[in-house]
Formats: sequence, structure tokens, C-alpha cells
Amino acid sequence: MQVNGSTALVTGASKRIGRAIGLSLAENGCNVAVHYFNSHEEAVQTCETIRGLGVKSQTVRADLTKSEDCAGLWTEAIDALDAIPNILINNASSFGRATFDETTVNDFDDAMAVKVRAPMLLAQMMARDLPETDNGKIVNINDRRKVYKSRFAFGIANAAMSGLTRSLAAALAPRIQVNELRLGPILPLSDNQASDTPRMSLDTLGPAGRMGELDEVCRAVLSLIENDYINGGTAA
Repeated sequence: MQVNGSTALVTGASKRIGRAIGLSLAENGCNVAVHYFNSHEEAVQTCETIRGLGVKSQTVRADLTKSEDCAGLWTEAIDALDAIPNILINNASSFGRATFDETTVNDFDDAMAVKVRAPMLLAQMMARDLPETDNGKIVNINDRRKVYKSRFAFGIANAAMSGLTRSLAAALAPRIQVNELRLGPILPLSDNQASDTPRMSLDTLGPAGRMGELDEVCRAVLSLIENDYINGGTAA
């Protein structure tokens, strides 16, 4: 698939990794819907920067823990960009801090809703609305780590997203390809504390043995979109 001329919906795109991915897509000629929840000012700034690259962009607010907001997000993205997104980047996460003993039902439900249910619902809407003659690409942005002692539900949701990726790939093939990008350390969590920072070893840093860079993440996303063979794969 060519990124140039495509339309993308990027969740959690107001800042950090999501923002970098949105800008990278725009630099390659893609129109971008910038989803956000609380970070309105950052989303507006990201949107303006994207427009400055000569493509269409619009901010769309949605609470991904609510299924009705997911439906509204998809519809508003189509209306704002006057096109059905053929690229979906599921980047949003719920990073709630809570150990196993502290985790509540709401903590668990929110983590799973944002990381698993919302991507599934958005994939259903893409499959429903995308013309039969068009192809689509979904890239799920995930974490290499599946265990966080201080973010118990987040770790479980990461594992569940890997399963979702494989299930969606099988269900939507060959018209829509679904892949996962499992990232090692790129940026510290926004509320990072010393207890979150593991001893830097090959296990935590990954095979490269170092922190990753935003540009490397963006190039990996572009590669998965442009490759028309890989489906149900995990890039780490």
C-alpha cells in the first residue's frame, strides 16, 4: 500500500509516540485524524503541524473506554477528512498505576477497553465501511513487556493485544492486514517513577541493547504499511 494519498486514524496521537507516527505519515503524504482524550492543546498543535505539511488533518476527541465513543470517533474521522481511513494505528493505552493488590475492576476494564476492545471495534468499522475494492492496514503499537508490577492491568492488556492482532489478521485477511509493533524502551512513561524502571539489561532493552528512537519507530510503522505480504506478524 502507498502511504501517499491514504487516510489514517491514529489513536493517542496528540503527543509522544502517537504524535511522531502521525507526523511521519503526514510527511509521506497521508491525511491524518488525530485522536486524543485529555490532551486537547497538544492535539491541536499536532494537527496544525500536520496541516503545515500540506495534507488534511483534524482532531477528534473520544474516550476509548466507552464503546459509543469508539463509534463516534470513527464517524467523525470520516466526516472530518471526507474519506474512510484505510490505515488504523492503535497507539492509545491506559497506563493506570496499580499493583495486583490495588487493581480494581475499573482499572482492569479501562486497560482492556483501550488496548483491546477499542482496536477490535475500530477494526470492525474499517472492515464494514472500507470499499470491497480497497485494502487496509492496521498497526497495533504494543509493549515488549507483559509484566509491570506497578501497572498490573496494563501488562495484561499488552498480552491481550498480541492475541487480538493474530485473531484480527486471520479474520480480515487478505483485504485488511494487521500487524503488531512491540516496542522496548523509547520514552519514559509520562508519570515514570523509579519503581517502574527495571535494571537495564538485554531483557529490558531488547536485542539492540539500547533505547530506541522515535524515528526508528516511525520507519517500522511505514514498513508494515507499505509491505503487502506480512500479516499477523510481530515486529520487535
